[in-house]
Amino acid sequence: MQKYKDELKNKKRKKLLSKAVVLCLLIVIGMVSSIYLLFFSKLLDVRSITIEAADEMRAQLNIAAEDWLNKKFGFFPRRSNILFLSGDQLSSTLIDQFPRLESARVVKKIPHSLEISVEERKSAGIWCLSDGVRCLYFDKNGVAFNETQSSAGYLILNVKDMRSRELKLGDIVADNIWLASIIKARELLTKNDLDIRKFVIPAESFDEFYAITASGWKIVFSNSTDISKQIDALRIFLEEKPSINQKANLQYIDLRIQDRIYYK
Repeated sequence: MQKYKDELKNKKRKKLLSKAVVLCLLIVIGMVSSIYLLFFSKLLDVRSITIEAADEMRAQLNIAAEDWLNKKFGFFPRRSNILFLSGDQLSSTLIDQFPRLESARVVKKIPHSLEISVEERKSAGIWCLSDGVRCLYFDKNGVAFNETQSSAGYLILNVKDMRSRELKLGDIVADNIWLASIIKARELLTKNDLDIRKFVIPAESFDEFYAITASGWKIVFSNSTDISKQIDALRIFLEEKPSINQKANLQYIDLRIQDRIYYK
């Protein structure tokens, strides 16, 4: 009787083992089939990219996007499956690689296409370094995004930074307080009918910068005092002395000290 029971138990064990083996095989087959369908069958691979951008950038963006797609994520190229690739990562890569871009939007068009649309940074001015050679366009956030040459016109903000420093594309041209003060000064001076050739940050400056007018004399500012108040004081001063800014020998008007105006 005991022998019969042992044989019965052995048979049950073998059946359970067989079922487990079959189940494992089915799981392995399922996984292999899934991997094949997802990454090797080309049912959802990326085959084409459409890019909305300026003509001179489109080819470069396409090369960069293709390069990113061909790199592997784990064991498989990113382009193997459109569902698994990260549009946000591709967008960040393009922005990092091309400082001219303010934004990049990636849309997946299942089953095989990507649509990329970009927006370029708009120039807020030109920032030139002390070497007198290197000048960079910068946007409203102070990001340097393209090489250029200095400009002598009044239509765009020109800044000459005499401090010893280096800038590369993608860098911020100046701390927020410098940038905000200079942009505000230009805006308010223009409203007061003063044409400014350029702004200059002296080599050893701690908080001082000055504007050079179309007539050649300087207006000296300080970041330590509210720019609006400095220009209000300048406006009142020029109203009280209407001929002062017409003097051929005028060299500067200094607004750095609150409630004091010095000129020469």
